[in-house]
Amino acid sequence: MQIVRLYDPSRRFANWTDVIRPGQYAIFAADAASGAACGLDAVRFADVGAASCAIVDSLDEARAVCGAAARRHPTLRLDVFDSEGRARPPLLTIVHPDRGGVIEQGPQQMRTRRAIGWTLIALGLPQVVYAYVESGNRERDIVLPVFIGINMILFGARLLWLNLALRETERAREERLRRLGS
Repeated sequence: MQIVRLYDPSRRFANWTDVIRPGQYAIFAADAASGAACGLDAVRFADVGAASCAIVDSLDEARAVCGAAARRHPTLRLDVFDSEGRARPPLLTIVHPDRGGVIEQGPQQMRTRRAIGWTLIALGLPQVVYAYVESGNRERDIVLPVFIGINMILFGARLLWLNLALRETERAREERLRRLGS
């Protein structure tokens, strides 16, 4: 394992992406709650210029390093990237087992978003139908039910769309892992 500063003007190749070779993996650590970048020891970097990542030679080594760091420091979130860098989503995201449900694409969060999304759509549709039915009766103001109903439907649809995007990202990540494993 090699700890490399993300940007070091004194290095021959100033950026970390020029240091990593194909077949190697970069590990980035962050505080799981705030997302602030830190080292594998869970200590935040003093300034942006001190930010670093760990480079390992295999995916198994990356899993071992991340697992050990997550067990030592339960507040860490560790993302593993391949040699292409942060251009794509991480290959692996490792957190302490007690914090497994915190990851946004976890199965529990996806079920919760799906339930909330369909509930909002189911509650928003009657609002719109009510406004349509009452539109013939000009004595009642229908703007509020239409506004609420359409917003509920749109927000519910956005939650369902987010789940779809996260599933697709996960599928692409698993495909990349499968290609790298073979």
